[in-house]
Amino acid sequence: MIELNGVTDAPQLFGARQPLLEAVDLCIPRGRYALLSHRPEFHRAIVDVVAGLRPPREGFVHHLGRVSWPLGRQGFVRGKATGLRMIEFVCALYRMAATPCVELVSDLLTSPEYLARPMEHWPLYVRQEFSFALALAPDFDVYVVEGAIPFEDCRFTNLWLALFEERLVGRTLLLSTYRHQQMMDYCTKGLVYEQYGLRIDDDLGECIRRFPPRRSRSESGAPGEDSPVDAGAGDQFGV
Repeated sequence: MIELNGVTDAPQLFGARQPLLEAVDLCIPRGRYALLSHRPEFHRAIVDVVAGLRPPREGFVHHLGRVSWPLGRQGFVRGKATGLRMIEFVCALYRMAATPCVELVSDLLTSPEYLARPMEHWPLYVRQEFSFALALAPDFDVYVVEGAIPFEDCRFTNLWLALFEERLVGRTLLLSTYRHQQMMDYCTKGLVYEQYGLRIDDDLGECIRRFPPRRSRSESGAPGEDSPVDAGAGDQFGV
């Protein structure tokens, strides 16, 4: 469960301060929600607040249980550390044994040999796979996905989706994506953003009709963002 209590926020977006949320009071019970609006470029900032990655300007957000990092977000996996060190860090953060996590991630990755190398030298598809694979190790109560869930018919996707479905049983999903079919496949309700507020709508089909999903600026390849398709990735995630 996620509770927003008097949340007001006006972050710096695209070079200017933007009013985002105004005095929002909302209880988001356990369920599967698609984040929808006419302003997908604001979704990243909304996810940051709802997932607890950034405190709002006023009010507070309360989580009952663990919330994942935004799966699929560009830039999550980078730096001079190796993949093995990153796994150790996450295990220490969530008080897990490192060896089973290393085995899980290694079994899922298409190219597990990259785990011993600095992440800054990884091709994009390895970074994408690693971010999704590592998110299956902690016992999260809320899974946040920003972008496309893997769907290309390949070994990694088939294995990951099977495990992800197991993890989602009885848990909460917040999905922000431009892919209509993934919303219909994984979500049952809409979390609608409009007029500086958030509300839950039980009619997901009608929500998608009113707020047709589309790519945000960053997903369209804005300057300074990683290209969403890596030449060596084989379009693993179809993004």
